[in-house]
Amino acid sequence: MTPTDTALTHHRDQSQHSFTLLPTPTSSPPRAMSPPLKEKKPQPKRSLIELLQRYISELEGRDKSIKIVQYAFKLLIYYQRVDAKRWSGMVSQFSQTRKLLRVGHWLGTVRDMQTTHGLWQWAVLWNTMGNEVADDIYCFYKMGTVDAKLGKRAEKVAIYCWFIGIWIDLHKSCLALQSIRGNDEQTQQKRLIARVSCAKLIMDGIFCSCDIWEPKHSAAIQAWAGFVSGCLSGFKLWRKINASN
Repeated sequence: MTPTDTALTHHRDQSQHSFTLLPTPTSSPPRAMSPPLKEKKPQPKRSLIELLQRYISELEGRDKSIKIVQYAFKLLIYYQRVDAKRWSGMVSQFSQTRKLLRVGHWLGTVRDMQTTHGLWQWAVLWNTMGNEVADDIYCFYKMGTVDAKLGKRAEKVAIYCWFIGIWIDLHKSCLALQSIRGNDEQTQQKRLIARVSCAKLIMDGIFCSCDIWEPKHSAAIQAWAGFVSGCLSGFKLWRKINASN
């Protein structure tokens, strides 16, 4: 064997030796299979009749529906599009019906008072209580069961308490609108509802201001303000019912 062959044989033995010294790789344990993601089934689209039925079944939905019709006819009467003698009675009855639907709302305010401890919250709730109780007394006066003197005083108390409550709610709604951040679809929907709430409260403030200061053409101003306010609050409730399961 030549020196060259000896060197090659020695190199081959070293290569095989080094090769055998390499550790045998162990197989990695199988990965745990993650459970398959469940696909959310799209909710069936509700029919218009179903949405209307759910809207009317809500107490607030009935109130807003009556309010829209009430002030729509007030506008028609003011602009002499319909016979005032024929439709004024219906408008008056709608107003009384809405008052009856709200009788007893002060019970919810009493319940809120039981869990409220801050001085400012108490002041706001007492204002709300004054508005609701005075509104009930005025409702009973219109039904003929309460003395006229008490009924007219209750009307004034209800107006001023409502006026204060409107501006408190408007301040809170404006702060809530300013705090909304983001541009995704859900945030845009929240921003839309917050803007609708602010616009509705502004309409209520205009309406109530006419009761306090009685400006010229207050009948037309209140009719428009009441109609727009009813449409905006009805829109909010409709979106809420449409989005609910």
